[in-house]
Amino acid sequence: MSNKKNQNKTNKQTEKVANDKQTVEVIDDEKFKKIIAKRNFYNVHDAGMVFLWVLLLPILISFAFTYISYGIATAVGITFQEGQNFAEILLENYLWFSIPYALITQTVFACVFFIYNKVHRIKFSASKFKINKKIKPIPAVLCAVFGIVFVIGLFGLIEGCFGKLFEIWGVTSSSNPIPLDNFGWYVLWLLLFALIPAFFEELIFRGVIFNGLKRGIGSLGAIFLSSLLFALMHQSLNQFIYPFVMGCIFALVLNKTNNLVYPFLMHLFNNITTITIQYLENVGAINVAGLAINWVYILVSIILALVVGALFFLFYWFYLRKQEFEPHVEEGEEFSDSKPMMLWKLPVTIYVGIVISVLILVINLVAG
Repeated sequence: MSNKKNQNKTNKQTEKVANDKQTVEVIDDEKFKKIIAKRNFYNVHDAGMVFLWVLLLPILISFAFTYISYGIATAVGITFQEGQNFAEILLENYLWFSIPYALITQTVFACVFFIYNKVHRIKFSASKFKINKKIKPIPAVLCAVFGIVFVIGLFGLIEGCFGKLFEIWGVTSSSNPIPLDNFGWYVLWLLLFALIPAFFEELIFRGVIFNGLKRGIGSLGAIFLSSLLFALMHQSLNQFIYPFVMGCIFALVLNKTNNLVYPFLMHLFNNITTITIQYLENVGAINVAGLAINWVYILVSIILALVVGALFFLFYWFYLRKQEFEPHVEEGEEFSDSKPMMLWKLPVTIYVGIVISVLILVINLVAG
């Protein structure tokens, strides 16, 4: 009898050990799956690192490309006089240099985005660019329309009035050396300077940086900080205000719609409109540059800007805000209900990037 009881006790212990072992194996499997699973979100550390990469790499690669091209140019017999800026000469006179040079920044953006995602095991869907999901046609069309309207409404005030003010201060903007005087070049410009920048700038600055900052400092802080970084990336004082304003608008639209397609459309048509105006001016169809900057011009520019701002407010507050879009927390994405962190607790990479951007801005101003 005693042996039978001992046998039953032994069997129960053996069964308990087997169950415990299975439980441990299940837990280990879950931990392993969690380790190898791809993330479906960005955080503030991702935002800081990506911004630093996209800030520094284009500068370094541009320098390297310029000096390599200088070596090639001298090797094939192109001569430069002493004291001449050989980079400007190459940009203004040789398309084999100026076209690849113009693509450096966007190529870096693309490489940083895909390589960073690959290394850190982050899904493309973390950027919120969801073209495969159902896109609401009316908000999409209205975003594209506002991309056009913003150029018309803000061009006079920002590019005209503020541009003239910067000229008085001695701050000039550099022109793109690639020709824009026939339809063929116009189509190439639409590809190089409208479609490609709209796509990769949205992936980087709204897809990664805004979404990453949002998880740390909340929506409002992320809208303004991501837009500040977007404006600083242009590394020019006279190209600071417009990118900052548009960056805030793009981020605001993404924050509501939770789909990067909508701000992408707005950004794309904004670029297309700007290029189209420049093309029409180059072929003599319009004469925007010839308009006199007087009190009438300033008054009309201010009224247009106010009208466009009011129209966008009405569109956002009474239409877009009331639309039902996809949930902000999706399958595989962690939700954080913790309080937003203080700005001084953000990753050091963001502050380093801001300091470097400001230094570059100052150097460009001094260099004139």
